[in-house]
Amino acid sequence: MQIRVPEAVKRGDSVTLVCDYDLESAALYTIKWYRDDEEFYRFVPKESPPSQAFTVSHVNVDVSSFLESVNIM
Repeated sequence: MQIRVPEAVKRGDSVTLVCDYDLESAALYTIKWYRDDEEFYRFVPKESPPSQAFTVSHVNVDVSSFLESVNIM
């Protein structure tokens, strides 16, 4: 697994958070993203819908695209 997160972002700019994984034959259970100990995004492949965003101050999650983009202000 490889997680790519920018070191610094200018306030108001959009960022892309990336979690690349290769589990070979194992099934992915969940991926969760947090800001200041608050969960703002969850991906659980076996749930419908698999993507879920949570309300967190200064975080706007766009789950409409295949590669979910997250705006942290």
